[in-house]
Amino acid sequence: MIRKDANGIDYADVELVVALARGASIKAAARALGAHVATVYRRLGRIEQRLGGPLFERDDGRLFPNARAAPILEAAEALSERLHALDLTLAAADARLVGPLAVTTPDSLIGPVCRLVHAFQRAHPGVEISLTVSSAFADLGRREADVAIRPTRTPPETLLGRLVGGFDFRVYVARDAPAEGLGWITFDDSMLGAPSARWVAHRGQAEGSSCRVNSMAVAAEAAASGLGRAVLPEYLADARLRGVGQPIPELASELWVLSHPDLRASPRIRAFTAFATEHLRDGLIRPESG
Repeated sequence: MIRKDANGIDYADVELVVALARGASIKAAARALGAHVATVYRRLGRIEQRLGGPLFERDDGRLFPNARAAPILEAAEALSERLHALDLTLAAADARLVGPLAVTTPDSLIGPVCRLVHAFQRAHPGVEISLTVSSAFADLGRREADVAIRPTRTPPETLLGRLVGGFDFRVYVARDAPAEGLGWITFDDSMLGAPSARWVAHRGQAEGSSCRVNSMAVAAEAAASGLGRAVLPEYLADARLRGVGQPIPELASELWVLSHPDLRASPRIRAFTAFATEHLRDGLIRPESG
């Protein structure tokens, strides 16, 4: 904390002298400072007493700064220039895109999102990205994350969003597995909010479940290992899997890049969401029918 010298001048004194010089009257300075006329008058008297003489010459009801006030006004001008330079420095730092950025995404997208983060940091090495695996939109509402990359057909209206594009779900099995005779890879109760999990749950009840998992990424690994049939988003399928039949129309979904409205002015958020939208749009995997 900066302490005031009892015999010196502080920032409030400088502000008062500047207001008087600009307004050329006690009343005008009082209006500018939001103070009472009597308060301004008393403060000026105390400053002049400390400094050993008047700071202004009075002529026809107007105040004109004298030689004693000149150093104060020069210091005020220098301070103003330094504050302006500081503003420019901070703006330039934002323009260079530096600082932390928290991103959250479900495990089914961790591969594409990691590639996205790598590409973004090559372009903007000053941004420090933390990546969290989560499927909850509440991450953004609680400000636990700055950006969420989510597959959904119904993004929350309370969030700002960029649509990457649509994708389909299909049934997948291991590349060398038969198309028939395999049980379904189903999901536990933690996943039943997802339409695809509910779709496969009905099939599993009717035709049998070979394995129960708690994430889409694990379902993909289980299918690739030959444990059964899995319903997966097409971007999650790799060379170890082959599609069976056609995409499932009722499970068609979309990929969104979402952020909190309070962060709309952040250069980092704007740059990342724009970059992520284009990068993911270009990199979406759309496997051919097997």
